[in-house]
Amino acid sequence: MDRQTGSVSLEQNEKFLKKAYGKALIPCMLSILSGNINILADGILVGQRLGTDALAAINFSLPVYLVLCIVGSFLVSGTAICASEAIGNNQSSKAQELFKMAASWCVLASVFITAAGLLCLKPLAGLLCYEEAVSPLVEEYTGVTLSGTLPKILIYVPFWYLRLDGRNRQVTAMMLLMGVGNVLLDLLFLYVVPLGVFGAALASVMATAASCLLGFVWLCDKKSSFPFGFCFVCKGAPIRRIVRAGSPSAMNNLFQTLRVAAVNALLLKSGGSMLVAAFTAVNCISAFEESVTGGVPQAASAMLGIYSGEHDNKSARLLMMRQIKSGLPYCLLFSVAILAGADLIADAYGLSASLRFAFFCMSLGMVPALFCSILSGYYNVSGHEMWANSIILLRVFLMPCTSLFLLGRLEQDPWWFLFWGEALTLLVWYAATGISRRLRSGRSRFLLMDNALEETGRVINFSVRGEDMDICDASSKITVFCEENGMLPRQVMRVSLAMEELMTVIVSANQEEGVEFDLRVYSLEGVIGIRIRYSGKEFNPLRRAKDAAGKGDDMYMGIRMIEDMVEAAMYQRTFGMNTIQIYI
Repeated sequence: MDRQTGSVSLEQNEKFLKKAYGKALIPCMLSILSGNINILADGILVGQRLGTDALAAINFSLPVYLVLCIVGSFLVSGTAICASEAIGNNQSSKAQELFKMAASWCVLASVFITAAGLLCLKPLAGLLCYEEAVSPLVEEYTGVTLSGTLPKILIYVPFWYLRLDGRNRQVTAMMLLMGVGNVLLDLLFLYVVPLGVFGAALASVMATAASCLLGFVWLCDKKSSFPFGFCFVCKGAPIRRIVRAGSPSAMNNLFQTLRVAAVNALLLKSGGSMLVAAFTAVNCISAFEESVTGGVPQAASAMLGIYSGEHDNKSARLLMMRQIKSGLPYCLLFSVAILAGADLIADAYGLSASLRFAFFCMSLGMVPALFCSILSGYYNVSGHEMWANSIILLRVFLMPCTSLFLLGRLEQDPWWFLFWGEALTLLVWYAATGISRRLRSGRSRFLLMDNALEETGRVINFSVRGEDMDICDASSKITVFCEENGMLPRQVMRVSLAMEELMTVIVSANQEEGVEFDLRVYSLEGVIGIRIRYSGKEFNPLRRAKDAAGKGDDMYMGIRMIEDMVEAAMYQRTFGMNTIQIYI
């Protein structure tokens, strides 16, 4: 079929995706960055004011905080990924039930963990730390942390669902409030009103609670797609699917914890305590690396989940490429920054040894780390959780520890594990996808996509500028596409009319902004589907047409005619963009 006549090509470009993704990228990166800055500043303030015993007590209490992170990320990410799939399938009510279920489960889990933790506080503190001088401080810090379990788990709900609603700036503001608030409260409770370790823990809980409350205020306002409520079971979402979707996020937190313990032991054996101290600094900087390698795929997760629900392979591929194009420059900037500041970082941690080679190895590993994170994020939201979990296991724990062990045996510089852990994961993934392709030939090799619609020519994705001539040309080309796919003349007329009328009205309502359209037309099992996704302000022409009925407003007459002709027409606001679905 000729895909190019006139001035408009029936091809999908990146303009729409780039704009939508760009709105999410910087806020996601800043959110991760602010959280890590918060941890760094918290440690410095406590160490300077209260001394090494207090700082050690916070480090010994870290597993309790990590357990809360695992629980919160597991419960919320699973429901949020299922909610994004529901939105892609035009099941907004199901997505809202999943949101309510996430909040309900978080509350129940928080009550249970708080009660159990406080009842067993003394033996728990003894298990975390054996030193008599530090154990009471661990008990004090852990007790306050467990008392604040609710906000520390519940904060994941607005963090995930605000992004799903396209409100990424609010997520950034939330995380900044938590980070800055924690530092300010630390200064208050450590210097102005000296409360010791209790004050440091209280500052963390209060800052998290304020951030969580602000997130829910935004999440439940009039602009939100998720009305507040409680729901313990969502009938349309099997628990097994939610568990599978939430497992990669929880596994990542779990393996990060295990990795630190294993790497510390291996470095202690090969280089002594000085090498372990150097790893403390390197590990802290690697956490900042996550603002790039983790922020880039997080910004795309909501969009990819919706595209997966729509089975929109073309848009998903473009978004994967957009992540790589966006992430590579940030990898370069981060690498330059840490290499230039290697000596300053070593001095700040009181290290006599240089960190330049360690940071060089980390820089080499950033690109494969970015690829691994993008792939695991995609597999998670597209229903291939086994692949996501496998990449996380290999990248976070198995390959770094194995390479470090082998480097020690071969008497090579141990810092090479920062590169080989990431590179070997990519090599294993590449080999595994080749084997999978041979076993299941119906899917694409790397992204495991079902290309049946594309291969039979029953679907087309393309982009259109919000200009009258482009809209008319696109409508005529869709007509050709429909005719060549065996659609009846009456159906072809409906498709052409729907496209042209709707886009013209949308452009008229967004005259002050340059509107970009991404369109998808497909024929499946006797149903013709049209998806029109467009930028600009929130605008629902279907509701406007209903409101204008009987008022003599001819602007929406064509849309009312379309609604009378088609089986269904619906509007959604997804990841900050407008979406109309039409079924004929």
